[in-house]
Amino acid sequence: YDINCHYNKYFRCRVNDSSHLSIPTGMEIILGIGLWHVHGHQDKCYVQYASTFITGAARIDGEIMETLWAPLN
Repeated sequence: YDINCHYNKYFRCRVNDSSHLSIPTGMEIILGIGLWHVHGHQDKCYVQYASTFITGAARIDGEIMETLWAPLN
């Protein structure tokens, strides 16, 4: 379950190729993986993508979509 790791490789190319999307100049995009899912990745992903190590991310699990899935589905 590593869509973030793979999707990020060409993210800026996808945005640049789109007529509907743009990234403001100077915007920094910091990638993260929800704490439950990050443990399903390689060990190196934990320190790179876990919200625990992202400055300013506070204490979040990053799994909001999963908690909303049933009510919204």
